Amino acid sequence: MSGDRATMKDVARRAGVSTKTVSRVLNKEVYVSDSIRERVQAAMRELSYRPNPAAQGLRRSSSGSIAFVCEDISEPFAAQLALSIEHAVGDRYVVIIASMLGDAKRERETLESLAAGHVDGIVLGPTPAPKPYLARILHSTPVVCLDRPARGHETDVVLSDNVGGMTAAVNHLIAKGHERIAYLGDAEDVFTQRERLAGYRSALLEAGITPDPSLIYQHTPDSPRIGKQLAWLTQTPNPPTAFVSGNSLTTLAMLHAGFDVASASFIAFDDFPLADVFGGGINVIAQDPDALGTEAVHTLLRRIDNDAAPVKTTRIGTRLVIRSHAVHETPLAS
Repeated sequence: MSGDRATMKDVARRAGVSTKTVSRVLNKEVYVSDSIRERVQAAMRELSYRPNPAAQGLRRSSSGSIAFVCEDISEPFAAQLALSIEHAVGDRYVVIIASMLGDAKRERETLESLAAGHVDGIVLGPTPAPKPYLARILHSTPVVCLDRPARGHETDVVLSDNVGGMTAAVNHLIAKGHERIAYLGDAEDVFTQRERLAGYRSALLEAGITPDPSLIYQHTPDSPRIGKQLAWLTQTPNPPTAFVSGNSLTTLAMLHAGFDVASASFIAFDDFPLADVFGGGINVIAQDPDALGTEAVHTLLRRIDNDAAPVKTTRIGTRLVIRSHAVHETPLAS
């Protein structure tokens, strides 16, 4: 190929990267690894590529922004993820944060708008709703799913070890002599809740305890409804002696309903502000929002610069933190 006919696409193909990555190398942007930069520069030399004004004009196609789209930013864990994403990005990008409030239509409109050139990539904490439109977005905009996958789509995903975390919590309660352990969680169509319920069930079965469906409650967190469920559970002939919750919103709903969340026989999935001091401390399965957000950002930035690698799922470990009557942390394997 003669030098005057080589294009950025030719260079990208030869180097095995995206045209946007070639543009970043040409414009000497910071977030390009040395190995990729050298590969692009080698391809330019091999093809005798010479940049032209039109090619360098692609620099303007970079928005300088990425987005974090989540279901509900009012959830303490989602807010912690947003902060960790901003810290991980630093001054490389502006982070746009959008909360879907559980609205699938709002989610679609937001994602399609962001993908129409407003951001260079998206960290997505998807709602449970189907997203047939996401396939089109993935062709043009890098997307990394955080906390839960987008059902039916192949993307990079960064998750907590939901099963392992809940299994450890139930094992702890069983070791304390509890067999009637109630699970109160979010709606069953939420991916994280299905995984955490699976951990609850597997721990009971491993201990030779048959899970009792009457002790399992799954519904969108609502204090009056959860209050009625708790009252019913405590009035049954064989009430539970211990409880676990499926997420921080459920825990807060239980608190508002008058439940003693600082009890030694209760463990909450998700740590949250003041959980370490409320009532002497609440037992929690603590996720690692810093590690989750950092991994999601690093994965997204790699996708922005080079989308050739196969998609992958990364799981980040959790910690069982027992605060009631004793301060103790048990690390769990990733």
